[in-house]
Amino acid sequence: MSIRTFWVILIKILGLLLISGALTVIPQWFTSIFYTYQSGDVYNMAILASLLLIILFVYFFIFKICMYKTSWIIDKLKLDKGFDNETLELNSSENKIISIAVIVIGGLMFVENIPVLLREMFVFFQDKNLFKDYPKAGWIIFDFCKVILGYLLMTNSFRITNFIRSKKE
Repeated sequence: MSIRTFWVILIKILGLLLISGALTVIPQWFTSIFYTYQSGDVYNMAILASLLLIILFVYFFIFKICMYKTSWIIDKLKLDKGFDNETLELNSSENKIISIAVIVIGGLMFVENIPVLLREMFVFFQDKNLFKDYPKAGWIIFDFCKVILGYLLMTNSFRITNFIRSKKE
């Protein structure tokens, strides 16, 4: 594997990790906006909403660059310069490495959110409220979605890898 290919794989993995991190950060912003809206502070709500839009744009921009403009990043940062050898001794293809990264990211999402989901469900059943009246119902749904997404990432890693590779620069 060439050094350039190694950097392409690593940058794409970092882009995938960025998206998995965004799945945690963005809902926290939405709850902050919601609580600010409930308090009636329109000025701070507008500031938070504009910051959220800026953050969403930055996440999208960085993700797009990491996934589809990896050669540009490598060229601008000169990541493939200064190595003694032109190749690295890895006996796996780029598809397999990205698939493994997708599986690991999905596994981490799955494993990190199962305990959170179970804890929230346990508290929900202890309170004996209706689901629509439970104040953390949105978080239960969100944690459930993250568990499902982690499972789907683990089980469909080759499809995701093929999609990423089909959108190649």
